[in-house]
Amino acid sequence: MKISNLFILKSFRPLSMATLLFLSLGYNVHANAQDGEKLFQQNCASCHKPDKDMTGPALKGARQRWIDNSTEDNFYAWVRNSGNVIASGDSYAKGLFAKWKTAMTPQNLDNAQIDAIFEYVETYTPPVAPTDTKEGNGAVEEESSSMIWWLIAAGLLVIIFTVGGAKGQLANIARKQDGLAELPEDSIGQSARRWAWTNRGWVGVSAFILMIILLVAGMWDLMEIGVYENYKPEQPIAYSHKLHAGDLGIDCKYCHNSVTKSKHAGIPTVNVCMNCHRAVDEGTTTGKTEIAKIYDAAGFDPTTMTYSGIEKPIKWVKVHNLPDHVYFNHSQHVVVGGLDCKACHGDMKKETVARVMTTQDLNNVGVNDDSIEENGVKFTRPTLTMGWCIECHQKSSIDIAGAAQNNPDSYYGIIHKRLLSDQRTYKKYLEDDMVSVAELGGMECAKCHY
Repeated sequence: MKISNLFILKSFRPLSMATLLFLSLGYNVHANAQDGEKLFQQNCASCHKPDKDMTGPALKGARQRWIDNSTEDNFYAWVRNSGNVIASGDSYAKGLFAKWKTAMTPQNLDNAQIDAIFEYVETYTPPVAPTDTKEGNGAVEEESSSMIWWLIAAGLLVIIFTVGGAKGQLANIARKQDGLAELPEDSIGQSARRWAWTNRGWVGVSAFILMIILLVAGMWDLMEIGVYENYKPEQPIAYSHKLHAGDLGIDCKYCHNSVTKSKHAGIPTVNVCMNCHRAVDEGTTTGKTEIAKIYDAAGFDPTTMTYSGIEKPIKWVKVHNLPDHVYFNHSQHVVVGGLDCKACHGDMKKETVARVMTTQDLNNVGVNDDSIEENGVKFTRPTLTMGWCIECHQKSSIDIAGAAQNNPDSYYGIIHKRLLSDQRTYKKYLEDDMVSVAELGGMECAKCHY
């Protein structure tokens, strides 16, 4: 029994080893196919695209071009160290260097990894941009709703005039039956004056109430002058903050790079856009249409990867507008005050082009964000109004003791020293357990007005 078992095991051992070898080879091939995209992103994507020229040529078909014009061994050698292949005198390698003006960065890859990369490249298909059929429906629905109300109003007017005319005709029929002369048909104006005089008491009270309503409505309209909440102008380029700041995680200060050293946050220059879009020439939802406008502004030709010098400036539309007599300094609030951009501009990771956030939008920011929630400011006044700024200065607290501890010579550190020298004033400021911006001069007219 033992001998037979041993015989069976010995008989199956070569088969088992062969099976394991086959499975492991099959697994490695599968793994290479899966890892090809990952290896491409890690080693190639900064200079190459599978199907389009970028800093370097498109990689699809590159292996076959090497086989046709040189050798497959030189293909592998080129990927690992292009300089060695150029130095060897290979004519195809020298031609590539002459065309693209740069040698390829050496890659620490073995043949199997290179095969995996080019397996991914050869089977690559560009993603299809989704179509959004919902955009614009809101405006159509609003217009339809408005049209319905106008039709209802017109129908009511027709009913009123019809009933008024029928009433006069019925009255004359009744007079005729009673043997009385028919009344002359009055115009609409005459009928209205007769009715108003007959009911002059109610008419006087109604006129007084109407006058009060009109005055109140006029005051409310006047209060709306200069209020631009939800202002969202159409921009020359359909830029998406949701994509760039949200999905890609680009910091606000990367594009608005003067916000820490100037009163203005600044409009991103075309050069900043080209840092990425020299390589990225197609958007996820807009295709090449919008990015082509950046190329026109920079005078860049994506087919030859060269600059023509002919530029078409982008005419951005300013969104956050303050009156000319108002002074606001971004660096003072961002650097000294330590404010997050979201405190005034809302969560731009959920927006496309910029808009003026409403009070409710700003109050909603911070529900899941400790950096904003700690500020504790809940607004009641419209955004970008004087009341909004005053409310923020009144409710925003400053940790001057902490600031003084971190940097005694800073702005708040010096203020802390002055307060310590006057304990009475210090205690007065701390009656509500906080030192607000208003208490440190944030309510002085000259702080915000020239």
